[in-house]
Amino acid sequence: MEILDLEEIRKEINVINNQMLLNFIKRMELSAKVAQYKKANGLPTLDRKREEAILQNVADNTPDEYRQYALEFFRKMMDLSKEYQETLK
Repeated sequence: MEILDLEEIRKEINVINNQMLLNFIKRMELSAKVAQYKKANGLPTLDRKREEAILQNVADNTPDEYRQYALEFFRKMMDLSKEYQETLK
């Protein structure tokens, strides 16, 4: 791996952060639609099977050195999504 200047590394991180923010916003907008659907159909916010499938996919597709962090990241993101859905129901 090429060693970059710290400022160059931070510029790249900033680009990724902005992309992640846009994707997070899109994900939360979709979570609102999920909440509307679940409310209309009398479904609970928590879908344990769905969460387990997502986490399994993350575990299967993340290199070992990052796996525990990726799983924690997705768990937190799903917790935030459920929290938001609860406010909408």
